Amino acid sequence: MNQSIKDGLVLGTTLLVIHSFGSFLVFLYCHINTDGQVVFTYFLFFVVDAPTVPLAFEIEGKTGLLSGLTDMWTGLWYHGHQGVNLRAFILTTIFGGLHWFIIGNVTSYALGWIHKQFRRQPA
Repeated sequence: MNQSIKDGLVLGTTLLVIHSFGSFLVFLYCHINTDGQVVFTYFLFFVVDAPTVPLAFEIEGKTGLLSGLTDMWTGLWYHGHQGVNLRAFILTTIFGGLHWFIIGNVTSYALGWIHKQFRRQPA
């Protein structure tokens, strides 16, 4: 495998893991907190992960693909008070993680290309 592809996968995966961990921490914060407005904490991801996460939320709002699944799951285990939190966690983790994985790959490839263009020539 080409070194630039390996570097891109490493950087992209690292950014994906960091983003997913941050999303998980926000999920736990929202889950533990009893305030109904705490779910607005996910709006930070709207800025950091623009345009993928806002687009994912818009599509989910129009189609409602996750709402039945998350409402059923939370109804069984948590008496229905965490469906919005679980949907936001799933959307930010998947789409935001994909967003940062792609950014990591493109950044690594661009830096490798720049490094190759400006490599020192032997004197």
